[in-house]
Amino acid sequence: MTNQLGQLDSYGAESFLAIEPRKQNQKKRLEAAYIDFIQSVIGKPDYSFTQTLKPVSGSRRRSTKVNDAEQAMDWFLHLLNTKCFGHGYRRKDLEIGVFAALEGLEINQQPHWHGAFRLPNNFSREKFLFAYEYARFRTKRFGRQRRIEPYYEGIWHEYTTKTGVNSLAPQFLRRGTN
Repeated sequence: MTNQLGQLDSYGAESFLAIEPRKQNQKKRLEAAYIDFIQSVIGKPDYSFTQTLKPVSGSRRRSTKVNDAEQAMDWFLHLLNTKCFGHGYRRKDLEIGVFAALEGLEINQQPHWHGAFRLPNNFSREKFLFAYEYARFRTKRFGRQRRIEPYYEGIWHEYTTKTGVNSLAPQFLRRGTN
């Protein structure tokens, strides 16, 4: 492919150009399969959300940001399900369907979650929104910046997975109760 001077010969240049589009197509197919898998698990969501964590001063390791964000989301979902279904939600096998992806883990970026919620059939939207605000307020690591809105068909799953497989937290991909 390259000669001893480090220059691409004609054969190497052609093969390089032929491989690059193939890699892009594979990446697109992988992303589409990833999104299809998420949609097959959670189903059709009712709400989409974005939730930031509180700012932190100083530099922090990526693993520390991830652990902090995952603990906050885990606590938030516990409070949300408890408020929606009562303290026996685990024993009764009841929960809100959720998908969440974590972004903002680079230096000088604010960690934040993107995701979607699916409510059980015949579940009150008012009760869910009240439980959401309650759980968000009680989760001390969540910041003030948040957004929750009805889910609209379109590119939300593509947007939430724009950073790839690395942003998915598998423990926050839950089917929920029907």
